[in-house]
Amino acid sequence: MKFGRTFKEALAGKDYPQHWVESAIPYRQLKKILGSVREELIRKGYDPDTIHKLLEAHEAEYHLVDHDSLLLRPTLVVRPAPTAPSISPASLAKLLAAAKPFSPPASHHGHASDQDDDETAPATPDSTHDDQWVMVPLDSDATFFSTLQTDVGKLDSLQSQERKSMNDGIGALGSEIAEVTRPKEHRITFAKSDLYRWREIFEIYLSAEIFFSTSEVAGGSRTSESARMKLVWFQDEVNKRNLPQKFKLAPSSASYKRFMELNLTLLQNFQFQELNKTAITKIIKKFDKQTSLGVKATFPQALKSASFIADNIAKSICAQLSSEVLAIVPQVMDHTCTICSDFRYLPIRLSCDHLFCIRCAYLLQQANKRLCPLCRAPTVHELTVDNIDKAVMHYLERWFPKEVKVKQAYNELMERKDQLGPNAGGATPCLIM
Repeated sequence: MKFGRTFKEALAGKDYPQHWVESAIPYRQLKKILGSVREELIRKGYDPDTIHKLLEAHEAEYHLVDHDSLLLRPTLVVRPAPTAPSISPASLAKLLAAAKPFSPPASHHGHASDQDDDETAPATPDSTHDDQWVMVPLDSDATFFSTLQTDVGKLDSLQSQERKSMNDGIGALGSEIAEVTRPKEHRITFAKSDLYRWREIFEIYLSAEIFFSTSEVAGGSRTSESARMKLVWFQDEVNKRNLPQKFKLAPSSASYKRFMELNLTLLQNFQFQELNKTAITKIIKKFDKQTSLGVKATFPQALKSASFIADNIAKSICAQLSSEVLAIVPQVMDHTCTICSDFRYLPIRLSCDHLFCIRCAYLLQQANKRLCPLCRAPTVHELTVDNIDKAVMHYLERWFPKEVKVKQAYNELMERKDQLGPNAGGATPCLIM
């Protein structure tokens, strides 16, 4: 199936808002203009094979230059020397008939320099020499790139509006979730909080890595289809654990619904951006194939100010979602001891500023270890109970009451075993009886 038809069906089949569809890249219109570009080039003696040979021999250059009006101004310049490869005298005369004088670039291996607007006498085959360049006036390619640039501008504007709308939604959602998860009066009141339900939801969400992967094997951005499948898995996993049904506060249910709607909106924006980026890539590739002018590498640079092309909307929105929503509910993984990989309570801070749980710090001292396990600074031997970070300890008591209770019981058990032996906390029968 040709891409033009695929593109049209994708726009119609994804339930995109009508104003999105109207802002999409006009792929079919650009294909028609591209036909005119090719015809004009051939009419002026620049068939694709000739252009390819001139570019290879550095006897021609094609540039997309930013004009004062911020519109791209495509420029074809040639150096039609009589020795140019595969160019007959008759073809050379035809090329020069449609050309205008042009100041020579600083280097014919680099990019074109600024144009000299001074008028000089028209170039002829007899007067042409190695340093003489002429500009070939073309109309159709200017129409092609102005149409494409205008529509990329529309997509830029649309994306800015969508980003603002999602950013506003993220801010409001963050405030709502903070209200239903924040500890009250320095300690959690379980009857008035959904802290642990939201913590589990966000833990699943982070592990799903819906829009981005942080693993070495599949690091970086996902495709929109991969993101869709990950989002489906996340929703299925949350429902499998019945987490929405376990909410104690009515606002939590409404907030979870908005959280899912926000992710679906982001996915739809991501799909629309990916689809239009593909359309741009395809039409530029087709432009190069039919003209041999080679703009695939220069077009993204010429439109580097276009955020629709340069940016990934999922990346920027996910960054805000992480800082304004996910960060509201601290995760256990952010407060684990790097030695035992367990919850870090009571947290003891070395003078090198690294934190460990008090049990691991005690074992380091018992083993006569002097060096910090992370930075190798000789700080372990000087530790006392005064090194417990009370601010972090109180924070953990507020936000992780269940984990604190479990770790306290564990520390007490291990302390009894240290004092009375390995069976101190077990149910071993009395040997005397």
